[in-house]
Amino acid sequence: MPIDDQLQRQFETAIDQHADSMYRVAYRLTGHRDLASELVQETYLQAWQGLGSLRDHTRLRAWMFGILRFQFSKQIRRELRTSSLSPEVAGEVAESGNDGNDELKDTVQSAIGELGEEFRLPILLVSMEGMPVDEAAEILEIPRGTVLSRLHRGRQKLKEILERTGEFK
Repeated sequence: MPIDDQLQRQFETAIDQHADSMYRVAYRLTGHRDLASELVQETYLQAWQGLGSLRDHTRLRAWMFGILRFQFSKQIRRELRTSSLSPEVAGEVAESGNDGNDELKDTVQSAIGELGEEFRLPILLVSMEGMPVDEAAEILEIPRGTVLSRLHRGRQKLKEILERTGEFK
């Protein structure tokens, strides 16, 4: 389907409004600036190519984050095929290099990387990006109650990890 001017403007506006948020989520998923940028760019490309098939334009943000999640999973599978990393290692987020951030941010990034993806994504979307639970459920393609449950358990696990590092008591 051809993309009309109004839909193109909506897409451009969505990118402007959500670029920082998408990058933060991508960075927290990958742990690396370059990989996060690549992930976001691939998300934009896939979103643009599929924009004509989007039925409910009011759900553009959720749709784009869903693409981001899919692209991240695809990136992990590609990494597994092209490297000698075990699935467990590939699924974890590596600590980023020192980019001038303080030690606390590095500690939190590392702790988030220790969470399984089922806990990491709800925490990133709802707790860190302030997304409504219903929208996160749509992106993750799971029921609202499951998002709430994973948020609760994920926060507990994150607290345990941070307490183990001695950062928080």
